[in-house]
Amino acid sequence: MKFTIITVCLNPGDALKYTLDSIKKQTYENYEVLIKDGGSTDHSLKNVPGDIRFKIVMGEDHGIYDAMNIAIKNATGDYIIFMNAGDKFYEDKTLEKVAAYIEKVKDDSRSKDLAGEKAEEEYIYPEGIFYGDTASRMAQTIIKSPSVITPKICYLNIPCHQATIYSSSLLKNRPYEIKYKIRADYEHFLYCYFEKKTSFYYIEETICEYEGGGFSESKKNRKRDKDEHKEIVKMYVPFKVRLKCKIRLILTLQALRAAMARSKTFGGMYEKMKRIAVK
Repeated sequence: MKFTIITVCLNPGDALKYTLDSIKKQTYENYEVLIKDGGSTDHSLKNVPGDIRFKIVMGEDHGIYDAMNIAIKNATGDYIIFMNAGDKFYEDKTLEKVAAYIEKVKDDSRSKDLAGEKAEEEYIYPEGIFYGDTASRMAQTIIKSPSVITPKICYLNIPCHQATIYSSSLLKNRPYEIKYKIRADYEHFLYCYFEKKTSFYYIEETICEYEGGGFSESKKNRKRDKDEHKEIVKMYVPFKVRLKCKIRLILTLQALRAAMARSKTFGGMYEKMKRIAVK
């Protein structure tokens, strides 16, 4: 099983080295790293390891998701993971644990089939989306992902992009919709759930350490973020689910909770309260 790890960057500074060092430490070694660079001039690409698994994809692009799509076209792995400059794998054995989980899903699928119905070579790695938990550097806490994806979860709180592992076929056959500048990964996730009927698998491990505070979270982009979210959920999420979620957000003071979630002081406490509420 091979992973493709994609990092999109433009003048990332030392953040790129931070991320690539994390990848280089992985105990699972069957991976490639595609660094899609938009034309950096800060000499950050000098930090790319002299390892044939680390490849730079140069060229013009039309934004973050277009850059991701370009990298996806060049990917040769069975599964794709996105790790932005400044983010990292949570521990050195993260990829090893993810690979072991996927192998278990594959073996379980084989054992459920009737003996002799399929030849061994027909059992390929399962197509789907695998995801886990996220360590928030900003809030200094672990953000638990839902163990089951539902329409309500699709509206309220999907797993972090960097904690999500995609079958490469899901992205190659249907790339990100680049008209969305902030929420294209969200739109793709909902497409996979509602239209593609993709299988989702929760890995009870912390996958990434997420830096936070990036392009999508800046104050100037918050309105666009809300507008894109509104358009996307209207396309996919049933009206009754949207209505119930909106009422819930109003009654539970969503704006205040969002501020708590981003806070180093209250982030950990908020996550504990959220887990209790879910139970």
